[in-house]
Amino acid sequence: MLKPNSFLVTIGTSDHKRSESTGPRSLALLQVEGANPFYIRHQLGESGDFKLFFGERKDSETVNFNSPVNGTSVTYSVANQKVIVRTDLAGAEPVYYRVSDSTIKLSNRLDNLIETNDQPDWDAIHCYLAFGYTLRETTFLKRIRQTLPNQKMEVSADTLDITTQLSDETTRIPNGETLPENGKKFAEMLSSIMQTYKPMALMMSAGWDSRTLLAPRHSPITAAYTHGDISSRESTIAKKLSGTLRTDHYFKDVKGMVINTDLLDEMLALHGHCLWPIWHLSSKLISDKFFLPITSGVIGARLGGHNGFPTVGSRFQKTFNSLHLISPKIVSKEKIINDIKKSMTAPEQFWFTSEKGQRLFSKTATSITKSLHGTLDNYLETTDDFSFAIEKFNYDHVSRQYMMKQPSMAKPFQGYYSPLSHPDLLKLAYNTPFKQRIQNRLTQSVISELNADLLEFPMAATLAKAKRPIVIQELSRVLRIVFEKTFFKLKRNRPNLGWFNYEHLYTGNFFKTTTDSLKSDIWSKERMIKTIASNQKNGIDAGSTMDMVCKIKTVDYYLTASRKNTENGDAIHDENR
Repeated sequence: MLKPNSFLVTIGTSDHKRSESTGPRSLALLQVEGANPFYIRHQLGESGDFKLFFGERKDSETVNFNSPVNGTSVTYSVANQKVIVRTDLAGAEPVYYRVSDSTIKLSNRLDNLIETNDQPDWDAIHCYLAFGYTLRETTFLKRIRQTLPNQKMEVSADTLDITTQLSDETTRIPNGETLPENGKKFAEMLSSIMQTYKPMALMMSAGWDSRTLLAPRHSPITAAYTHGDISSRESTIAKKLSGTLRTDHYFKDVKGMVINTDLLDEMLALHGHCLWPIWHLSSKLISDKFFLPITSGVIGARLGGHNGFPTVGSRFQKTFNSLHLISPKIVSKEKIINDIKKSMTAPEQFWFTSEKGQRLFSKTATSITKSLHGTLDNYLETTDDFSFAIEKFNYDHVSRQYMMKQPSMAKPFQGYYSPLSHPDLLKLAYNTPFKQRIQNRLTQSVISELNADLLEFPMAATLAKAKRPIVIQELSRVLRIVFEKTFFKLKRNRPNLGWFNYEHLYTGNFFKTTTDSLKSDIWSKERMIKTIASNQKNGIDAGSTMDMVCKIKTVDYYLTASRKNTENGDAIHDENR
């Protein structure tokens, strides 16, 4: 039985003894299970043809399956016996596929493709636990792959041959426009795109990306929603921002939201992973209260330059490496690449693994590090601009596979809109020189064009208003930090700036019950519980701990699902296979 909100395409014949002389007829069959029409749209033809789109909510009667916008399409023609998969520039909605001698299966959910005794891809699992993504086409399982961004994949239903190429072959050409010119162009394009949408609720912070979506004067955003610590400076500023537009704003204190092991199991059943539980709860709440889809500025990182090389390391290292944009003689390209590779070195040990898990990951650390560095080298070799190569690597991995899972939490409910993922906006962002985008320079210019009032308020972590030059804002951040260290000796007395305050989870049983629910023998429950118990004393916040536990729980789900043979009730995982 298929998982909820999913589809399965089976291509080929059940005849395992295919013969070229007899030429058994191959077909492509589509199955759809519990599909929310706000997430999956499909059409079936009488001849057996079908067209399917999944991703951003589409409200129009027609969908462009041949050039999907903010999602992925799968089409099949009986006449030419071809299944074609097309992903968009963001690639946030991948198709997973497995190839056997007689069939190829495609699905939007990895767990629809699992077969008994599938072998884990330990390199991919190691990479996911360390960095939040799997490398390129890899998944948790060796026999299953995933599509990439901006990819057109053709599958012959007759021969089962697979060919891939770029969906959109538009080349990246850094433009010669000034920052104000690019800001005005982006602002006009964003305003036009926003008017194509129906009413939506904005998942709102006090940051740059939320302000960008809030900025167009004529907007379908009819409500704003902020979850987290409502006493934080972030939430206070967010309230003032929405107040300038008289937008209905709903706040939900995270302490009143039930985050427990049952919720993670519910998410695994609905999504195939349990990352971002707060987004799942919030999406459901918005659906129940407002009957609206959500939107968010998650992918605004591409506009603001957040995926570039100055985002790695400590704040000092980020600032220092940014000097490369003034002169490569101050900070060399080679130094920056070396720093990036150091950050992409896989750890040999984790705090949550058993002795067996430690032996396993100590073996994979070298191979996955080599693969990561080699993949980055390929990006650098195929891209003239090394800074964009680093951005592109981050777009294709952490942005696509990790951050973009936030808005997709709404797919079982009223769906999500992703205006900033529109290909025209992404192309403009890609073609804007990095010097104009770094530290939100272009974002500031766009908001200034659309609604300068939103720049009258500072960021949560800065003292200067957002309209001030970026240098002034960063200096105000330094002054704030110095002030705090001078006048707030005790951590508990420091003001809470950000909204992600999950510290109450340390006093409940969430971490213990979730740890107890794990089934694979590569985890050490005793080590996990002991380490988490000491996290507060060691200054490790509950939010990052929850994030790692959700990754562990997700990996455990697939390790268990891929092993039907059991011994003493526990799944067997042979690290030597």
